[in-house]
Amino acid sequence: MARLILLIAAIGAASLCIAQVNGPGTVQIGLGAGLGFFATHFENEVTWPFVGRQTTSREDGAFTTSLPVDLQVGLAKRWSIGISLDPGRYIDSAGTHPNAFLVAGLQPRFYVVNGEHFALHLNAEVGYGVLRIRYDENTPSQFDDTYAGLHVRAGAEIQYFFGRVFGLHAGLKYALHNMQWRGREPESDLLALVDYDARLRTSGLLVHLGLQVKF
Repeated sequence: MARLILLIAAIGAASLCIAQVNGPGTVQIGLGAGLGFFATHFENEVTWPFVGRQTTSREDGAFTTSLPVDLQVGLAKRWSIGISLDPGRYIDSAGTHPNAFLVAGLQPRFYVVNGEHFALHLNAEVGYGVLRIRYDENTPSQFDDTYAGLHVRAGAEIQYFFGRVFGLHAGLKYALHNMQWRGREPESDLLALVDYDARLRTSGLLVHLGLQVKF
């Protein structure tokens, strides 16, 4: 009789684990669309021969559109860890430069609510991003500037599953990006004569919506 009770309890515990959105060994894949709203600070420095250093800066606003993808693996009932990829476009107030970025990061999650169909988790992310901006497109003076650097994101996301496999997610994140100028293509004859440096810092909110799959 005691063995039967233990067996029933074990089956019940296993069923409870399976019924939860996240659990040890659970794999989740998220696909979606993202929209970001940022305050930006751009600063550059040019050191001219015989003249010295000249610094200029500009405050602006920008928004981003992206197609984020993430992969998560459950470590425990409340914890998972994974990676995220976020390719997209960066649009400043002028909106005149074609550009593209790719942001990748490591993302742990803590599940505050971990139910059968509904879950709420807090997440953090640390990673690296690359932004490429084209100027004077389709002209003889066309060139591309590349920026790259670290980012930090933190937020919350809700998930709702219609069954055991398919569901939806919606999330909100606060994000900080700090990107350094890495180079120009083609190389500029003028830049070869001076010491040039530039930085782009952004801070703002990201909204993500999309599909969720788990197995």
